[in-house]
This record gives sequence, C-alpha cells and structure tokens, in this order.
Amino acid sequence: MVGNLPIFVKNTTQTMSIGDSFPKYDIPIDYIMDDALTGRILEFYKMFPAKIKAGVFAICLKGEVKATLNLSEYIVKDNDFVTILPGSFLQIHDVTEDTVIAFIGFSSSFINTVHFWKNITTSLASIINTPIIHLKKETADFFKGTISILIKGEESPDKLLNREIMMHVLEIIYNTLSTIYPQYTQSGPEKNPREYDVLREFIRLAFENYMSEHKATFYANEIGLSLSHFCATIKKATGKTVQEIIRELIITDAKAQLKSSDTRINKIAKSLGFTPAAFNRYFLEYVKMTPLEYRNS
Repeated sequence: MVGNLPIFVKNTTQTMSIGDSFPKYDIPIDYIMDDALTGRILEFYKMFPAKIKAGVFAICLKGEVKATLNLSEYIVKDNDFVTILPGSFLQIHDVTEDTVIAFIGFSSSFINTVHFWKNITTSLASIINTPIIHLKKETADFFKGTISILIKGEESPDKLLNREIMMHVLEIIYNTLSTIYPQYTQSGPEKNPREYDVLREFIRLAFENYMSEHKATFYANEIGLSLSHFCATIKKATGKTVQEIIRELIITDAKAQLKSSDTRINKIAKSLGFTPAAFNRYFLEYVKMTPLEYRNS
C-alpha cells in the first residue's frame, strides 16, 4: 500500500485497449496512498503521456513538478493540491530531486461503485477548470496529516481500514473539496442543482463516448435536453462549449497516442472515430500541424 510504490500499475489484461497501443493506468487494488512519494518514482511518468483511469488526490509537500494535465501545462510546487479525475491525461515533464508528494488514489472499479461523478458534482466544474490549487500551509498540512493517519490505520496490526471505511473517506474528500474550492478559485455564477446534474452526466458520457460520438446532439439526446438548452447549460457551468470539451478529449488522446507509440496513424484515426482523411483535417485544424508532423516534432 505504501512505501514509495508507483501510483499506478499498468495491467495489460485490464487497463490496456486500442490494441495495447496507448498506455492507460489504473490502481490494481481499491485504494493506495503514500505520504512520502519521491521524485524518483515520478520520473517513471516522463517516458510518455498516459490516460489515468483512477481518481487521485495529491498534495506537493516539497520540490517542483512540471506536468501536462489534460492539455494544460502546470508547475506544481509546495502546498499545491492536485485533483486527477478519472479519464485524465497526464504527462510528467520534469521533477526536482527533492520532490515529495502525499497522495491517495482510488481504482476505477472502486470509483464505479461509489457514485464518484454524482458525489463530486458540487466541485466538478471548478476542478475541470482548475485541477491544481495552491493551499495555505495549514490546509496542506491537514491533508498530509490525514493521509498519514490513514496509512497508520492500514498498517496497524488490527487492519483498521476496509472498503466501507474508505468509501466514507472518499465522501469526506468530496465534502472537503466543496468547502475549499470556493476559497481558492474565482467564484462564478451560482449554479442550480440541475446544472450540476447536467454537467456531471455530460462529463461521464464524454469520457465514455468521445472516441465514437463527436457531436453535441448525441449528448443532449442522452441527457434528454434540447440541443440549445444543453449547450447553454454546459457553457454556463464550465465556461467552455460542448464541442470544446469533446475536442480537448479527442486531441489529447490523439497526441498521447502519436507520441507514446508507433501505432499507424490510420489506426489511431479509427480508434477515435475518424476516417484517416477526416482525422488529418481535424488534427491539422486544431493543432496547426498534421498528425505525422506532430509525431516527428
């Protein structure tokens, strides 16, 4: 469970798909945590971008990490809190030798049984827009201390933690995020519960279907709203259009596949729901270079 283990384990029978061409990482057990993860372990993620199937909450205790998370580049420093949602794309670019991270992660199978998207709804829009927030030292120490206490419970002779208890821990994390995010992010317009429900369901559907469904009409129909109402709700909740969110998922996946494998571009296009010609045009329009040019860049 602890002691500088890698955050994610690649399981070729469960977490790899698309012909094993693109690395997808999950946690092989319900949960895993560490209060002293070193930069040496994080160096592993410098090799290639990966899609993270687990849900991870981490606090940087020391050092600095340069990373790309869902197309945006960040520098994570002392007291920065990071939320990695299931389905996120992550690549580590650089890690200082003195880096120390405390984290707790939950496997995709565990998350699927605890209504993750429903429970995290109140903070979802903020997390999508701002996955990394800089905390006051006292608040950062609270998270680190909480993880340390959980580790002691897990390692105790009486094995004080179990699946049910960890479900409650995840619920506490949800509620804590909903408390701290308004304090550390710019407040937006008030959102009613229905907006949260629509956003949560769209994000869930988008992560599951972006490789085959590229149009907003599909998601509006699945949620049961008119196209105009659906698009306006997502724009209000996130500041982004539906098509922008879908495009970010597609382009991020495409970039990761192009850089992390030698899979034929035609096969990558097919995996993302495009003909080769359409994929070439789509990628060129938004990345300003062809897929082959990007792969060779």
